[in-house]
Amino acid sequence: MSAETTDDGTNLVLTCTGSAESEASGALFTTLAGFHERAVGSAKRAVIADIRELEFASSSCIKAFVAWLQQIQQLDDAQRYKVRFRSNPRYAWQQRSLNALAAFAAGVVEIEAS
Repeated sequence: MSAETTDDGTNLVLTCTGSAESEASGALFTTLAGFHERAVGSAKRAVIADIRELEFASSSCIKAFVAWLQQIQQLDDAQRYKVRFRSNPRYAWQQRSLNALAAFAAGVVEIEAS
């Protein structure tokens, strides 16, 4: 799995590609924690998590996304931001997992299918 963070001037973007096997969960937790700090520091009201090319994510890696969303939910209203997940309907796991994340973090998660 590869995870890259960028700022296109308008949005902070996290792009995940490849296959997020269990061994990648530690690196993903670290990446998401850094991305969260960057998002809070930027005062942006929304960020993009582009997982269109993420072929698979283990339950350990899904847990990293849950922990990230939980951090967002714990922020004061003035600091809280939304996460727009860009997904790929070709990967059935994405729809199932993102729907669960949206239910867990209602009001924080938006899903955009390409």
